Amino acid sequence: MMKLLFWVAFLLLGFVQLFAIADYFGGGFFSMVWALFLTYIPLVGSVFGVLGAHQEWGWELWQALMLFFWYIPVMGVVFLVGLFEEDR
Repeated sequence: MMKLLFWVAFLLLGFVQLFAIADYFGGGFFSMVWALFLTYIPLVGSVFGVLGAHQEWGWELWQALMLFFWYIPVMGVVFLVGLFEEDR
């Protein structure tokens, strides 16, 4: 069940990021093509998603960062848990 929830959240976030990137590049057909290419590239898609949400949609910078870079603190916690699990 958690896998399904994760993938649904990942796809929904991907759609939000896709449209944020498309709006950042102007909102036309070619911007959507660029957005489709950039959306699922780690870090690159997140950076352009933040730019689109902040500059085009008027979001606060911290809100866009929290939405598009949520996985970095999660990966840090998983890494730290893994370090402590190895010592057992």
